[in-house]
Amino acid sequence: MPFRFGGLALLAFVAGCSASAQPGKDTAAGATALAVDKKLPLTFGAVSNVVEYAGGRVAFADTRERNFHAADFASGKVDTLGTRVDSVTADDGSYRLPGWVARLANDTLALVDFAAIRTSLWSPEGKFVRSLPLPPVGGPTPVMAYDTLGHAYKADLTSVLGGSVPGTRVRRDSLPVLRITLATGVADTIAYMGGPDFGLATFGEQTQEVAKVFGPTDAFGVTADGRVWVARARTHSLDWRATDGSWTRGAPHAWTKVPVTDADKQRVMDRLKARGLPTAFKVEFPFAETKPSFEIAFGVPSGEVWLQYSRATEDEAMRYAVFGADGKYRRDVAVPANVQLAGFGASGSAYGITKEPDGRRGLVRLTPAP
Repeated sequence: MPFRFGGLALLAFVAGCSASAQPGKDTAAGATALAVDKKLPLTFGAVSNVVEYAGGRVAFADTRERNFHAADFASGKVDTLGTRVDSVTADDGSYRLPGWVARLANDTLALVDFAAIRTSLWSPEGKFVRSLPLPPVGGPTPVMAYDTLGHAYKADLTSVLGGSVPGTRVRRDSLPVLRITLATGVADTIAYMGGPDFGLATFGEQTQEVAKVFGPTDAFGVTADGRVWVARARTHSLDWRATDGSWTRGAPHAWTKVPVTDADKQRVMDRLKARGLPTAFKVEFPFAETKPSFEIAFGVPSGEVWLQYSRATEDEAMRYAVFGADGKYRRDVAVPANVQLAGFGASGSAYGITKEPDGRRGLVRLTPAP
């Protein structure tokens, strides 16, 4: 499953690179290529992630039009599941802002509602089952990672977002990864991600220490059988935690550093202003000198992890460094221009989002190019 961070509060949580890393050889010309195999006939306002489940069907959320969908690429049929509402008042198949989908045991789907801060469970047939109670641990951020053994996982971002108990010291150099046992609500720490680099933000006459935009922060994911991986931003490497708690440490992988330009900074600030950033006084955020070594991390059912290299421009085709379950780098993979990966299936297919001429989003299935 993919992990990335966005919005004002989590803006700087893009996994990144460090000044001490050595530039890597650009292997784009020799990368394995994916090609579009099939496209759904409908378009959407926006697409979250894509989860493949029973019979090769896929589930995803339209975060702009606030709908939960299931689709079949074989027939082209798209169904809307549940009911969109302005206020969730009952434990039923309603939601306010469907934002993420996960697959649990027996092809049960978990829909994460970002606005109601709850997770609802759905049968493979698309029927609402129940809401999933989750303990309020690790801050107010939603739980987006699950295995098929009865556990949920989340990063504890309290040290960055605030909210720590007065009089207690919060570790700022690392971010705990919590495992929550769904049957009991008990949470334990099973891994640590590297924390971000901090700098001073200016809000008028006030200053505040915040995580640097484009700064280095690790990413994590979990496999269906409960193995956990952590992608290390400062070394562009991958570590694995086995189900018995033992770790396999991956070797650093070289990458080409991409400078953060004035145009990048302006684009970030423009987007923040569009989302409500105050303009009545001067606001400045600290930026890293280079873009992250990877922007998004995907876990694949086969056990591979794909890390998307940062790009100089948003129009540049995306390229991924692929690591195996042993933590070793395997190959680079390139996707067609105008396609953003959104998920993978056990069938071996990848799924991507396209930007249509009218600004809407399409959904495609990709396979290795001949």
